[in-house]
Amino acid sequence: MKDMKRTIFLIISFSHFFIFLATAQTLSLERCLDLARQNNRTLQNAALDIQMSTEQRKEAYTKYFPDIQANVMAFHAFDEMVNGSGVYPAEIAAISPSFAPLVGTPFSYSEFNRAYSATVTLTQPLYAGGRIVAGNKLAKIGQEAVQLQLRMQEKEVLQKVTECYWRVAGVKYNLETIAAAEKQLAEVQKLVENYVNAGVTTRNDLLKVQLRQQELASNRLKLENAEHVLLLLLAQQIGMAGQQIDIDATSLEAQEPSTVLVPTDDAVSRREETALLQKQVEAGEWQVKMERGKYMPTVAVGLMGYNTGFGGLSDNAKKYMDTNMTNGLVFGTLSVPLMSWWGGRHAIRRTQLKLQQARNQADDVREQLAVDVESAWSNLIEAYKQIEIAQASVRSAEENLRLSTDQYKAGTEMLSDLLDAETLNRQAHSQLSDALATYQVKRADYIRKTQY
Repeated sequence: MKDMKRTIFLIISFSHFFIFLATAQTLSLERCLDLARQNNRTLQNAALDIQMSTEQRKEAYTKYFPDIQANVMAFHAFDEMVNGSGVYPAEIAAISPSFAPLVGTPFSYSEFNRAYSATVTLTQPLYAGGRIVAGNKLAKIGQEAVQLQLRMQEKEVLQKVTECYWRVAGVKYNLETIAAAEKQLAEVQKLVENYVNAGVTTRNDLLKVQLRQQELASNRLKLENAEHVLLLLLAQQIGMAGQQIDIDATSLEAQEPSTVLVPTDDAVSRREETALLQKQVEAGEWQVKMERGKYMPTVAVGLMGYNTGFGGLSDNAKKYMDTNMTNGLVFGTLSVPLMSWWGGRHAIRRTQLKLQQARNQADDVREQLAVDVESAWSNLIEAYKQIEIAQASVRSAEENLRLSTDQYKAGTEMLSDLLDAETLNRQAHSQLSDALATYQVKRADYIRKTQY
């Protein structure tokens, strides 16, 4: 009954495995990186930031052009604004000669209860203390800074994809190691069964082999679950969430570290962080100019046209005065902030101190970047040497397992020694796979930190 259940379980497991292989898309590392560039939401949002910075720069550019404003005002009073009656006094002739015929004539004050006024003003700034130029320069710097940030985010995303990819590759390598160990133990099991049947050894040895096989089965389940979770994470990172994917990692061979070596000074100068810090300093310089421009004279010229109409006037009044007036004028303005310099000089000084902070920070970060590059190189060299040590361990462990197997068959070694040799061999292969995967991650990290 147990054998039948085990057979059914294996049939179902292999069925699911082959269905997965039939539907999963097998992706190379380069394909994963390309998909991440296209579909990763972090990079999509960063691209939207670039579009927003472009719109902000275009907005700043419009400040070079005239400002046009239109205003309309109208009212209608519930009652006449003037009530009463009488005759027009002689004094109104002093207001305008056109009012002279009205002197001595009767009038009603029930007049003028509504009016409207419409104006259009065009103002062209000629000089604004350099603030318009500074604003455009800051918008351009902001756009360039956002582009640098996009490249930084892209590198970080691609590094995460690379790490996930090679972690999957490492798990696959460990699964191959498990498969080899299972094959080895299956051969040992047959050998022990023959010995038990021949009365050479006890059934305890067979139980020991079965216990080791169960341990391998447990490790396989853990690795398969880890592979599944890592593939889900990789699919999400490259914009294929919910789809079945697999990776094409046939080899974990490590290239010489010297193939990617870059001088530290060159690497630091290539870093986006260095360019971003320079943009920060440039922005600080223009912010000082912008703040100083607030306290400089402002010169502008303009053109204004207006139309005004009155309603509710009596017929008698309409004979002598216009109820609709249209006119236009050209004007110029000069604004000089005299008292603003009192507090303004402190504001300018504050922006100058911020600029000095930006310069100090730039120098400090450059030094940190140099340390970061050197550290990445040291980690890469260490990872490469760990591979050499792990490869030597694998050779020793394989030879130890071969000798133990031969000696056990010859009856000169205990089963426990053979099982220990199998464990050491499996551990050595696992350490090698971890070392190879770690090296690929460290290599990608060094390239990210040294190439523009």
